[in-house]
Amino acid sequence: MNLTKEQKDLLKSIVSVYESGDTSQFIVVRTMEKSSLLYPGGHAPVDISADDADFEQLAREGLLTLTRNSQGSLCGKPTQAGIDAVRSNFATPPKSAEFPGDGDPGTIRAVASFLERNNLTFEAKAIQHATQLVVHDGPMTANVNVYKTGNIQVQGSPGRLLDFLNKMKEALAGGATPGTVLPFEIERFPERIREKVPNCDPVIVHFVEEAITCYKSDALLATAFMLGAASERAINLLIECYAESITDPTNREKFRARINNRTISARYEEFKKSYAGCKSKPTDGVLAQDLDAVIGGTFQFCRITRNEVGHPQIVPDLDRGVLLANLGQFVTYVERIYGLMVHFQKTGVVV
Repeated sequence: MNLTKEQKDLLKSIVSVYESGDTSQFIVVRTMEKSSLLYPGGHAPVDISADDADFEQLAREGLLTLTRNSQGSLCGKPTQAGIDAVRSNFATPPKSAEFPGDGDPGTIRAVASFLERNNLTFEAKAIQHATQLVVHDGPMTANVNVYKTGNIQVQGSPGRLLDFLNKMKEALAGGATPGTVLPFEIERFPERIREKVPNCDPVIVHFVEEAITCYKSDALLATAFMLGAASERAINLLIECYAESITDPTNREKFRARINNRTISARYEEFKKSYAGCKSKPTDGVLAQDLDAVIGGTFQFCRITRNEVGHPQIVPDLDRGVLLANLGQFVTYVERIYGLMVHFQKTGVVV
């Protein structure tokens, strides 16, 4: 683990807030006087002295997620590896605890993160001077060899999987930050949504496909609009499922009265208020995490950027990297929404 004392202290501060119960993403805010971490979840701001390079190093080590919001500010939260590192006071685990072989740990983590994001299964084994990740995509198999030096070698039969892994190799060799979405990955997003959510509404998938087509054509305003449309459809389905699942008929009608004929932002706020008092929330796993931190952040970004495009006063200044990062979050966003919907349908909603 290649961290300075300042970077370790920064991670300790971030993990401390997370473990206090505020699991919302931090937002880095800088003024002429100071820099701070702000938390939408309500935790008091945390003053910091770290610069962007410190956050990027923590992300490279796989200890933080890191994106930028619509204003270009860094946002993120600790990974489980980051939490474990702080809990162990940054003790170096044995190599065998994570991956066998002599491959560079940071590069292996970057490759593994890429494979997991793209729903590709793999197993690791030791080979001479390296760690080999054997990657599977249906009937196709390829090998990614990571050496002590950090160099990557890709082996396999010509085809889609080999081409995909070679693009990954080129991006990582070009200095792409581990854990961040790489531009070519977006082509697989509709397929990944269908893999993770087989019953996903086709309207959502179609608008995601349109957003990707626009992004590849550098039509950023159209990308934001299409992504906003997909998001609005997903959130409306979530709210309607929640309403239908309210077990008490009187409470169900009261909730419907509060959301009928309202804008999507007003509907979501009413849903949040009702969900806060829900007595049948999920209690385990990712669905038990703070709803507004996990779903609300992506929803608000998509809504705001879509409104800027759909009701323009000036030409919105959209950042290509920020749009890519939020496209990258969309698969998880849809998966989490449908996970909640299944929970509501199975257990009912008690408010």
